[in-house]
Amino acid sequence: FVQRCLGVLAFLLVFATGLCARAQTPILEEPNYKPTLTFDVAVIRLAPPPDANFHVSVSSPPHSSRFEATNLPMKALLQIAYGFDAPVVGAPDWTANTFYNINARSDEAADARLAKLTDNEVRLEKRNAIRVLLADRLGLKTHLETRDSSIYNLVVAKGGIKMQAVPLPPDGQVPATPPPANVEAHGSRHGLEFVGSNASMRAISGALSSMVQAPVVDNTGLTGTYNYTLQFGREWSENDPDGWPSIFTAVQEQLGLKLEAVHKSVPNLVVDHITKPTEN
Repeated sequence: FVQRCLGVLAFLLVFATGLCARAQTPILEEPNYKPTLTFDVAVIRLAPPPDANFHVSVSSPPHSSRFEATNLPMKALLQIAYGFDAPVVGAPDWTANTFYNINARSDEAADARLAKLTDNEVRLEKRNAIRVLLADRLGLKTHLETRDSSIYNLVVAKGGIKMQAVPLPPDGQVPATPPPANVEAHGSRHGLEFVGSNASMRAISGALSSMVQAPVVDNTGLTGTYNYTLQFGREWSENDPDGWPSIFTAVQEQLGLKLEAVHKSVPNLVVDHITKPTEN
């Protein structure tokens, strides 16, 4: 089932702690703040062919320049660098169905500088480093263009959430370095199963965005982290009498959330030029 899952899995990733804020804090553009961080070392290698245990992960610790990814498609890296609120258009197919392992970092001086910045400034710095990497190694050129697009608002369904909330420590304090969010995907004749842990609503919205191939905007107001299992049908499971329900039904019945479709004029990230990454 792996080959048939690739179109959905191409966007699946584990949200980097340092790139996606803890809980619900969004990444805010700050016109008066100019990030300058770049990677001193960046290794990009083609990942082995995916198998039944296909898993995508991203690690970027807070206040560290380190960025590591496993089985990451370049289209997902584009969304990390430019945000999940803007649909990516014009990217060639290989950006979604070819996977890479990435290991990048700056030096100790950069880490020391990051440690003195606010969380939002750190995320802006890391985004800048990834954008420079994409430009240098893939020749990326893009522009923003406002287009009428289909997006989804994510809200709490009637009856409340059905995900398992991750409890706070006994002292009630949010840990300075919370456990990383994690998502695994498994294909079967019934459809696709996503198993998430330590996921904020921002991470869940991003994962759902990958499944519905459109931006998902979190309007739940939930600020905790959650464990969940989501099982939904795909085109190959439509004739299976035991096939799982549609993604929209599954989200409501299994997570206690609801995807509401709307059309809005939103910025689209238009890819003007991109090539496969150069070998190290």
